[in-house]
Amino acid sequence: MRVCVIGLGYIGTPTAAMLALGGHDVVGFDIDRRVLDGLREGARTVAEEPVRELVQAALAGGRLELADVVPTADVFVVCVPTPTVDHKPDLRAVAAAFAAIAPKLEPGNLVILESTVPPGTTDRLASAAIRAAGKDPDDYGIAHCPERVIPGAIVKELRENDRIVGGRRPGDAARAAALYASFCTGRQHLTDTMTAELVKVVENTFRDVNIAFANELALLAEEIGVDAWETIRLANNHPRVNILAPGPGVGGHCIPVDPHFLSNANPFVTELIQTSRRINERMPHVVVRRALELVPPNGKQTVALLGAAYKADVDDTRESPTGRVDELLREAGYVTRTYDPHATSYSGTLTSSLEDALRDADIVVLMTGHAAFNAIDPVEAARLMRTRVLIDTRAFFDADAWRSAGFVAYVLGSRPVRPAGAALAAGV
Repeated sequence: MRVCVIGLGYIGTPTAAMLALGGHDVVGFDIDRRVLDGLREGARTVAEEPVRELVQAALAGGRLELADVVPTADVFVVCVPTPTVDHKPDLRAVAAAFAAIAPKLEPGNLVILESTVPPGTTDRLASAAIRAAGKDPDDYGIAHCPERVIPGAIVKELRENDRIVGGRRPGDAARAAALYASFCTGRQHLTDTMTAELVKVVENTFRDVNIAFANELALLAEEIGVDAWETIRLANNHPRVNILAPGPGVGGHCIPVDPHFLSNANPFVTELIQTSRRINERMPHVVVRRALELVPPNGKQTVALLGAAYKADVDDTRESPTGRVDELLREAGYVTRTYDPHATSYSGTLTSSLEDALRDADIVVLMTGHAAFNAIDPVEAARLMRTRVLIDTRAFFDADAWRSAGFVAYVLGSRPVRPAGAALAAGV
């Protein structure tokens, strides 16, 4: 079939390449000329090497074309962002994509939305755009097939993960499933559009609630003098228990965003979801409070933040708690520096090296557990820093090794360290 993929971001690009390598003639459309130019120039703007290789192969094979004008096609796959503004879903990009597609539609065409949206969005916005173009939605197939991949493993998960395929009508779901079967080896679960929309949002909301429980447990464990990490490890030996890890907050394009799709749909019956969001949004404040307790600022104290990405070993900084921690630290009077071996874009300023971040710093805060940070020598870090304080929000480092190097080491969820101002009082 001839397929047009609308939106060549981190989902649309590999999806277009997969479809092309699966035997379809694919046109990738994007409104950003820089995105198109980057893909044409060897996919230089694509961070993940497997995705970059996939795109290069699809372009070289001649089945993937790139365009800044929406073409005619048999199938249109919409992969545009759905952020939140003031905790409310911003669906303007989805509406604009449907509006661009509608004039090109011919009877029998299939429209698939992959973007994560609140339940009811696919049918409502697609049908509205089609009617606005003077056409009957019943003449076309409409489906929702939400993406379900994570940065760092996109190609593998696009191929192997099960797909949830929701159709406005049963035949629409079957047609969409047949398209994905050209490259997806996972199972195809057919349902209606609203159920498919809800499934995706629920998946991410479940993780948010689970992480909120872990974070609340970490703070409770600190108060009663128990190690939360050991507690979670032991509890997870139960066959029906799977508590996730606590941390400095929740980041990424999905987990901190999607719960709002549900709570906005009905704030009166989503109290647990809203409470979980508040707990996770509060965690950056916890990190800053620990910094204030250990090294109160007087205008010159410097904090080195290790990791701008929201998860380990990727470059994605969207909604990363590091940005919020950075902001709060500066508001409290600290100077901040952030180092990340993977990230290239960040809301704050990135240092060019680990040494630049640590030099004459008073506190080092581990925000993201990048594998590269395993190579950090606490003794060398102590030599570079002015005051030796470690805040480890991921239980990533060997705290005893850092203490042996002269650090006051606080690990989120561990037994308490020295009281307020301990580092300065000890003269370290």
